[in-house]
Amino acid sequence: MELAAHIVSMSETSLRELGVKWRLAEAGSPPGSGQITTLSSDVSVNDASTRAGFNIGKINGRLLELELSALERKQQVEIIASPRLLASHMQPASIKQGSEIPYQVSSGESGATSVEFKEAVLGMEVTPTVLQQGRVRLKLRISENTPRPVLKQENGEALAIDKQEIETTGGSSQRRDFSVGRHLSQKNKTARDSVPLLGDIPVLGRLFRRDGKDNERRELVVFITPRILAVR
Repeated sequence: MELAAHIVSMSETSLRELGVKWRLAEAGSPPGSGQITTLSSDVSVNDASTRAGFNIGKINGRLLELELSALERKQQVEIIASPRLLASHMQPASIKQGSEIPYQVSSGESGATSVEFKEAVLGMEVTPTVLQQGRVRLKLRISENTPRPVLKQENGEALAIDKQEIETTGGSSQRRDFSVGRHLSQKNKTARDSVPLLGDIPVLGRLFRRDGKDNERRELVVFITPRILAVR
């Protein structure tokens, strides 16, 4: 089986353009929470447990790669990675995207220091199960490790890593997309609409322009599309 994944950063507006619908899986919620609001009966997600504010959703059979490329050209989405995994029936496949952060540690009373590393990565592990009539069940685990600023101490450095993780099981027809996402950031932007030239006139220009503020929320989203490969 081939699993095509797209890891992207995008705004809520772009998500709506893609037709993604999802419901927030609250931190500490019991299994069965985080159900998606499906747009058809082809995809369902259940048994979701999470340690952070992840969302679970789907796209209703659209041309995902083409639409993401179009949004990227308009600078409305940042494609972080587009890995493809090959996995067998009930066998896990995994991938990591990120880096290792170095920090100094002290070696006892001698005061000598050495360098150690901690991973700051976005990781994904998928275990597929092939069902009848071309359907697929995916056991999905996604983790995100984000480093905090390094703290200087007398005996070296302290490096804290924020860890967020979700585990869920989703059933789908092959080539149907579903997604997992998490709120990344919120930016306040100031925009101005004005009549050319007239809007720049001192004092009177206020009659020909309009200033506004826009709050942009960005999401980290992982789209996954399963495809069953023919055995020769």
